[in-house]
Amino acid sequence: MTSPTPALAIIDGTLCRLTRKGTRAAGHAPLATAVVEFLQSGPRIYVREHTCGLLPGLANLYCLDGDFRLLWLAAWPDFADPCATIAGEADGILTATSLQGATVRLEAETGRLLRCEVPLAVAS
Repeated sequence: MTSPTPALAIIDGTLCRLTRKGTRAAGHAPLATAVVEFLQSGPRIYVREHTCGLLPGLANLYCLDGDFRLLWLAAWPDFADPCATIAGEADGILTATSLQGATVRLEAETGRLLRCEVPLAVAS
């Protein structure tokens, strides 16, 4: 039985498509330093990069198609609080968490910001 979606892995900071034997078939070089996380969901691959080396004003979260072509850069709400985790995608909404704990919801097809829920500060 053949898998409908190819296997992906991060090798030396590069997102790679693997052959059935586990060797590298194709790769996507990071925009800046290194890919640290990805989520494949249907025809899209959501990628989070390490923030080191990114130009100011560029989000460290973006989306690729199955051929590793850039579809969009996230309309991230606060570049001083970058993406820390890709939580998942459901019903056309990509959910991610910022470094400071904000929950960010983006339109999965375009990367447009839908909502940003900032956690309330805990009173001591």
